[in-house]
This record gives sequence, structure tokens and C-alpha cells, in this order.
Amino acid sequence: MKTNQKIKKGVFYAFLTALVSGVSIFYSKTVVLKISPLVLTTIRNLSVGFLFFILLLLQRKLFNQLKPIKKREMLLLILVGVIGGALPFYLFFSGLKLVPAQTANLIHKSLFIWVTILAAIFFKEKMQPIFWIAFVLIFLGDYYFSPFKLQFNQGEAMILLATWLWTVENILAKKALKTVSSEMVGFFRMGVGGLLLFLTTIFFGQIKIIFSLTFSQWQLILPGVALLFFYVFFWYKALKYAPASLVTLILTFSMVVGNILNGAFAGVRISQNEIYSSSLILIAASLIFLHTVYQRKSLNKLNG
Repeated sequence: MKTNQKIKKGVFYAFLTALVSGVSIFYSKTVVLKISPLVLTTIRNLSVGFLFFILLLLQRKLFNQLKPIKKREMLLLILVGVIGGALPFYLFFSGLKLVPAQTANLIHKSLFIWVTILAAIFFKEKMQPIFWIAFVLIFLGDYYFSPFKLQFNQGEAMILLATWLWTVENILAKKALKTVSSEMVGFFRMGVGGLLLFLTTIFFGQIKIIFSLTFSQWQLILPGVALLFFYVFFWYKALKYAPASLVTLILTFSMVVGNILNGAFAGVRISQNEIYSSSLILIAASLIFLHTVYQRKSLNKLNG
């Protein structure tokens, strides 16, 4: 597949991820208040890991892909699971109990800043001028016009730490995706992470909560499982086909999705600053989309 086609495919998956992310964080805010964050993340991650296991079996890829994996690749996959699939999820959903959903989304979307820095260092990624314009617009939209002011409290600190861990995980995953399928990376991230979280629930004596959940609680959990599965599935596809700095930039579009959902379904009044913020992010997303779709020249510079 040519570089242009791969990047277009990655951009498409990145926009799908942003859509799912905005819906997921909005939905998670309503659920995390009713269920222990540790129990919630354990069930979700284990369930998503199991779904990836089933997907690989159905595609007949599981054993065929496991055999040729080298020790170095296996170490990368395990690190992706440990760093990306366990602790940050617990930190994020614990922090989400203490701060508004949009504030959590705001901190999480700073991922594009940290990933851009690390991708330039480790992968020599270089963004074209049009993408730097989008970067500045998104930065202004997120942090200058944003109506959500950071309080530097415990909840925000937990979400920021989770974001930094996910930054490292994305760099490791990008490395692994060069030789391993996105489904296999997703399986390790959620499977290893879910197992570690399960052991943590045993250590903290919360394992009994999992087996005492009511039918109504399972009704709240399962949509979140589906959203997380599609988020991871789309995200690793995006990361495999397009530069890490570009896809994390697109991921900030979820802020617009979150604002729309809050205004439409949560009864939250959309402020003037929110309109400015969403407009800038929407313009940036449109620039990226249009440039990628209609670009005729090679996009090799993005890959360094």
C-alpha cells in the first residue's frame, strides 16, 4: 500500500476513534459515579481483551501471529499491556469521579502535545505546515478558549498521569505495530492490562463486588465495554497506518463531540467560549481531513 493511501486510511480510523472517544467519556461519567472505578476498569478491560481474543480466533490469526513473534516484540507487547492497559485506566476513571467529564477530556486530549514531542524524538516524525496550523488551532481551542479551567487538584493530577502513561504506551505500540497486527496489539494491551487489574481487585478485596453486580449495573457496563473495544480497535488501526503525531492531533476532535453531547443530552448550557473552542478544533479537523483527502503529493515527510 502506498504511503498516501496508508495515511488516508489512518486518518479515517483516527476520526472514528475521536467520535467513539467523545461518546465514551460522556457515557463513562454517568457510570463511574455508580460503580467502583477499579471494578469498572477491570471488567471493561478484561471483557475487551476477551473480545480481541475472539476476533483473532475468528480471523484465524491468533496462533499464526503468536508463533513468529520475537522476544523483543513480545517484550514490547507486554509493556503496552502493563503501561497502557492497567494503571492509567484505574487512574483515569478514579480521577473522573472527582472532576467534570469535559475537564477530564481536556487533560486527556493533551496527548497530542506529548506524543508529538516523543514521536519527533524516537521516530523522527515531521509534520507538514498545514498540520502545524491545525496544531496551533487545536492548542488555542483546547487551552485558551476552553471554558473548563484546571484546578490542579487530585482528580486532575490522576488524569494527567494516566495521559503521560498512555503517551509512552502509544510510542511503544507504534513500534510494535511495525511488525505486529493492530488486533494483536489490542489483545495484549487489554488482556495483560485486564489481568493485572483483576489481580489488583483481589489484592484490595474487591473481587466479590464483580460477582455481586446487579442486572441493572451490567446494563450500564456493557455499552462501555463496546465503546472501549471500538476505541482500541480503531485507534491501533489509525496508529498503524498514520504517524502518531497526526492521529493524536485528530483525536482532539472528541472535544467537539463531547460538547455537543453535553449540550444535547446532559442539559449543559453551551457557553460562548465553548463555541469558540469547538469552532477552532472543527476548523483544524477540517484542514487535516481536506488536506489528507485531496493531497496529491507524497506525504512521506510525515514519516520522517
